[in-house]
This record gives sequence, C-alpha cells and structure tokens, in this order.
Amino acid sequence: MQEITFHLGSAGHPVSWTLHAVYGRASGIALASARAWYARQVSAPRLATPPPGGQYVVQIRNDQVVNAELLFDAEYFRHHQEPDDVFWLCQFHTFPLEIPERLKNIVTADLRSRLIAVGFLIPRAEWIERYPDQAEFLRQFREIRHRDGA
Repeated sequence: MQEITFHLGSAGHPVSWTLHAVYGRASGIALASARAWYARQVSAPRLATPPPGGQYVVQIRNDQVVNAELLFDAEYFRHHQEPDDVFWLCQFHTFPLEIPERLKNIVTADLRSRLIAVGFLIPRAEWIERYPDQAEFLRQFREIRHRDGA
C-alpha cells in the first residue's frame, strides 16, 4: 500500500499553492503543522491586507484521496474569485524531491474541486462577467507575452 501526505500553502491571494512538505504516512503531523501555520498567519499583524491565503493537506493512499483539509477564509475569497481553469494552481517545481505526475494531478484535482465547492474558483465565463477589469488586464498580459515570445 502506497501512502503519502502533502502539505501545500498559499500566501496572500490563494490562486497559487506551493508544496511545503511531504509527510509520508504522518498525516496527523501534517494537519497539525498546517493548522499551526494557518493560526499564525491569521494572528499575524497586517496593514490593510486581505486574509492569508491558506493551508491545504491531502493524504493519498493507492492513488485515492483518503483525507484532506483546506484552511482558508472562504467567505472573504467568495468576493475575490478566480477562474476555475487556472493552470498554475499547484506549484511543485520548488520542492527538492521529484513528485510523480500522477500524484501532482491527484493533488491539483482535489484542491481545485474543494476551491470550486467553497465558491472561490468559478467558471471562466462567469469570472469574465463578474470581473471585467481583471479579465481585460489578463487579456492584455497574455497578448504582451505572446507578442514578446514568452
């Protein structure tokens, strides 16, 4: 039986989550760490900044999610939504160990479904309608990147 637990976190606007740690079978330690990290983020003094992005722990056994916890201020982020098709949602490239693609896909799909369920990620067409200025900014950014060959 293969079992692994991932701990990801997002600072600020939770549109990009970075892998912080891999805990093997120690999901309890991962959850305690995420809860402590989130509590520290929430209690840290801020100067007119939004709530902290959040923490996410997911335990996978035999390529199935068996336990997961998402810690973040869903109420706040329901008013600052993002499109559900963001491709940079989970960032694994900064982690020093190789993570198999199938596990990356499982983690990303589960996190994406949880962020959709709480109302943070919404369909792109709805996002464009609700946030036309952001959509226009993104269109211009992509146009510049494409023009410059990035």
